[in-house]
Amino acid sequence: MVHLVLCFSVWTIIFTSLFWRSLAVVKQAVQHLQRLHQIPCDKCIYFTGDYRLKCTVNPTVAMSEKAIGCRDFLRDNQRSMCNGCQNQCSNTKKIPKYSRLKAQFINFFK
Repeated sequence: MVHLVLCFSVWTIIFTSLFWRSLAVVKQAVQHLQRLHQIPCDKCIYFTGDYRLKCTVNPTVAMSEKAIGCRDFLRDNQRSMCNGCQNQCSNTKKIPKYSRLKAQFINFFK
């Protein structure tokens, strides 16, 4: 009976420590992801989007944690204009009517 209680307590300690350790790892991962989401490079005017040359001004620190406080950051209004379509963009432009050629092309495939 003593061995059963001892075995149960050892397994309880092991599983409890694994549980707490896994919670610590998840918390650390969330903090790291929050830090990575602060990198402003994809909203910058100098960001090229090419993996060979990510930034034309600071190519060595682009898309890394060192770029969080970048002094050369300039917001690219064309990339950030329709993120949510709130006050920044006005999609009130009407879709242009099809020209006669486009209408004939569309009607041909109906």
